[in-house]
Amino acid sequence: MSHRDGGRVKLVDVARAANVSLATASRALNQPEIVREPIRRRVEEAVRLLGYSPDRMARALSSGRSHIVGAVVPTLGNAIFADGVEALQDRLAARGYTLLLANSQYDPRKEEQEIRAFLEHGVDGLVLVGDSFAPEVLPLVRQHGVPLVTTYVCTSGQGIPAVGIDNRQATRKMTRYLLELGHREFAIIANTALPNDRSKARLDGMVLALAEAGIRLPSDRIVEVALPSIAYGRRALSGLFATDPAITAVLCTNDAVAVGASSEARRMGLNVPRDLSIVGFDNIEIAAEGDPPLTTVNVPADEIGRIAADYLVSVVEGGQIPMSTRLDAPLIVRDSTDRVRSPT
Repeated sequence: MSHRDGGRVKLVDVARAANVSLATASRALNQPEIVREPIRRRVEEAVRLLGYSPDRMARALSSGRSHIVGAVVPTLGNAIFADGVEALQDRLAARGYTLLLANSQYDPRKEEQEIRAFLEHGVDGLVLVGDSFAPEVLPLVRQHGVPLVTTYVCTSGQGIPAVGIDNRQATRKMTRYLLELGHREFAIIANTALPNDRSKARLDGMVLALAEAGIRLPSDRIVEVALPSIAYGRRALSGLFATDPAITAVLCTNDAVAVGASSEARRMGLNVPRDLSIVGFDNIEIAAEGDPPLTTVNVPADEIGRIAADYLVSVVEGGQIPMSTRLDAPLIVRDSTDRVRSPT
């Protein structure tokens, strides 16, 4: 919509219609959290009535920033990433930034291509997942001088700020919990067949906890699947029990795999948890709604997304942030786990 004199509606027109200063109108749109609500509402109403649309190109030229952030996640098929992206986008929007999103499908080369495209489009910053990238990625990002925050891991070995959890320690504790319930016959279903440093760390934590208890799993009790899906979980459990029905506990590196394993166990006539205890990882919504509800580790995806947004904007605007931020990942005990039953 155009202004009544035939030209483009400008911010000064919005300020005049809302009876506020130009600076106040700008703050109401770009930093709404610092503007009193009645004033902010007047500005928003003026924007709506006049059909004002910010000239982002002019804004970018004057500030040297695009106010656009790029994020690459492995997949949006996993609810944990979808939840994190939603929180990231909402927080960035509140700070006056727009999110561009891509998924890599767990392919480092595809991730590199998406990052390169974002950089060519002049993003102010990048949000990635994990700490394992194609060799060209970090030199490319540093060459462009674009700030980067990685997520779902709490530390990076590559000198970049990280916001997330200690995946290895979380599954170590989870495994110890099952050991305390008396389990000794374990199997693992891990979505590590494709590059996934978070699931690899979770697998390492499981194996470490078992080794500390004097248990070394044979290779046929560790099934690596390509994707974190219910279908892969079903197939993995079926294969495990076809060769080794003595298993009493199955550790899974994500909830979708665990839900699939639990579903397949029921199909096979096994009672979960009386015959078989199953644990997952992520605490997605379906975990609490299964039959039985799933014991799992809670990944605070919303908090990760919000903090990543705040950190990245802070760096873009000249601030300092910590290199490592570790969030809690507590075990949520539900009905899919129980003490191992005594032989009859």
